[in-house]
Amino acid sequence: MKLNNKGFAFSTMLYGTLALITVILYMILGINQGANDETLFYGDEIQVKLNECVYDEIYLENCYSSHTSGCSATSYHACLGISDSNSGALGDLIAEKIKALALGSGLYADPNIPNRYIYRGNDVDNYIQYSNKIWRILSIEPDGSIKMIDYKFNSIMNWDTNGNDRWATSTLSNYLNSNYLAGITDTSGLVSGAWVATFIRPSASTTGLSISEYYAQYQDQESDTTSFAQVGLPTVYDYMNAASSDECRNHMMTASGCSSWLSNYKGWTININGEAVDSNGNPENRAYYFGDINEEDINTILEAKTDTAQKVFPVVVLDRNNVYQSGTGSATNPYVLK
Repeated sequence: MKLNNKGFAFSTMLYGTLALITVILYMILGINQGANDETLFYGDEIQVKLNECVYDEIYLENCYSSHTSGCSATSYHACLGISDSNSGALGDLIAEKIKALALGSGLYADPNIPNRYIYRGNDVDNYIQYSNKIWRILSIEPDGSIKMIDYKFNSIMNWDTNGNDRWATSTLSNYLNSNYLAGITDTSGLVSGAWVATFIRPSASTTGLSISEYYAQYQDQESDTTSFAQVGLPTVYDYMNAASSDECRNHMMTASGCSSWLSNYKGWTININGEAVDSNGNPENRAYYFGDINEEDINTILEAKTDTAQKVFPVVVLDRNNVYQSGTGSATNPYVLK
C-alpha cells in the first residue's frame, strides 16, 4: 500500500475498517464476558492502539498538503502493522538510538533540564546526515526532538541591520527562515522550534553567570522574545555547556579558554543584552556571540551591537518521529535516517 498526496481515502477506509473490528471485538468479548469486566479493558486497549496512529496520519497528511518533498509513510504504516515495499518495521526512533549508542561517551544528561541530553567535550561523535548534508547535534530535547547545527554554513552577517533586539523580526531571523530554509532540500523531517532571545543582564559580566542563574533569568523573559520558526541560532547555554570545564559551565560570562567541539564554530547566539548602553549612557541593543578577543584564541562569551557582523551557524530541530537507519555518529560514519 502506498499513500499519495491526493488524499487519505484509502487510509481513512482502513482506519474505519479497524474501528469496525473494534466494535465487533467489543460484541464478541461482551458475549463471552464472565463475572469480571474484561470487555471494557480489552476494548479500551484496542482503541488506544488505534488512536496512537492518528498522530502519524495527521503528520503525514500535513506533509502532503504542504507539497513538501520526501514525505514518508514509514511511521504510519508501521503503527498500523502494514509491511510493504515502501516501509519496513518502524525500528528505533533516532533520539533513542543515539542515547543507546552515545550516553557516557560524549553524550550526557543535562544537569539542569530533565530528560534533555547534551554533547560535551572536544572530540564527540555527533554527526548526522539529513537532507543531503551533514549536521552536528547540539542536544536531544526532552520531547525527543534533536537540535542540529549547520557547522559548515559559516557566513558573516548582522544580527539585525537596524540594530533592534527582537529576534522574531530581526533581519537574520528573516533571512534564515526564508533564503536559508529554501536551500534545505527536504524540510519534512523538521519542526518549528520555540526560539527565545534570552536577556542576559549586564551584572553577569562582572559576577559571572552560573547555569542556574541563566535559567532563573530565562524564566523571567518578556513574552515577545519568543518566536516559533524552523531556523534559529545556538544559545550561550549551548556553547558553555558543551565545555568539559566546570569553570565554563558555572561562570558563563567570565570564564575564558572554554574549548569544546562547539567552540570551533564561533558566532552569534540568540541571546541579547536587554539593558545595554553606549559610552554616553544612551540605550544600545546588543547581542552575544562566542568568539575571541583581538583574534587571540580566548573562547569566551562576548557582546556586540546587533547591527554589527559576526559569523552565523544556523540551528534547526529534527522531528522526534524520525527513525534511525545506520551510523555511529562519527565524521566518517554519521547517523543516517530512514
